[in-house]
Amino acid sequence: MLAKVRDLPPVSVAGLRLVGLLERPEIGNDDVVPVLKQDAVLTAKLLRACNSPVLGLREPIASVDHAVLLLGHRQILQMVTAFAFRGLLSVPVWAYALEADGLWRHSLLSATAAELVLAEGLDLDLSGPAAFTLGLLHDIGKLVVSRFLDRQSLVAIRGQIAQGSALCEAERDVLGTDHAEVGAGLLHLWGLPTQIVEAIAAHHRPVCGPRPQPSALVWLADFVAHRAEGAYSGREVNVPETGSVALEALGFNPETLDGLVGRAYESFQHTGVVILAG
Repeated sequence: MLAKVRDLPPVSVAGLRLVGLLERPEIGNDDVVPVLKQDAVLTAKLLRACNSPVLGLREPIASVDHAVLLLGHRQILQMVTAFAFRGLLSVPVWAYALEADGLWRHSLLSATAAELVLAEGLDLDLSGPAAFTLGLLHDIGKLVVSRFLDRQSLVAIRGQIAQGSALCEAERDVLGTDHAEVGAGLLHLWGLPTQIVEAIAAHHRPVCGPRPQPSALVWLADFVAHRAEGAYSGREVNVPETGSVALEALGFNPETLDGLVGRAYESFQHTGVVILAG
């Protein structure tokens, strides 16, 4: 599939390099600024967002150096990652019933949820920007898989889902792979850190023991996004049986989960406004 796909919207090279920095244990402002300066479009989007009333900064931001110094490289990395992938994730994906911006909204909501989950004090050896990136890119494989879903394949997959199979199970049975594995393969080809690639590959089959791995965080962020979307549209989204293990391993119960959903949606609304300002 990956060898045949040639028409995906382009992604900023500087954006990919910035994501690549996340595998380094210690990164700072001096690491981020030179890479960001290589992309005039990303720089312009960042400065436009920083100078919008949304952030409420008291002084105008005239340079990348000033923006990183004032906001810190962690927040800048999150903003720039979202800017870099927004165009790619904003296309309609009809095979998955996603209209234009549907995948983008779900991805950004998952990203904000992943960051909040990590902030609960989990020991996952992840930074905030890395968690945000995992949530943002977890469903990128749908862009590739959708190009190989003809009418016959769609009917077969939807038939299995109607009989109780999960989406990824149905995809593997019909196609021999699923959107999580394909997305991970795409990110590997782009040179993204192994930690991100492996977590996205396994997020529908998260590793929860002997201690939870980042794939469990991605599963929970994805589920929180689906539940928040369901609450907004009046659709109930229950924890699947396979997800109960991940939920418990990460230290959440039904009560704390509901609180997380509410905080994630509130944070998503703010983050979305900031990104739109860019």
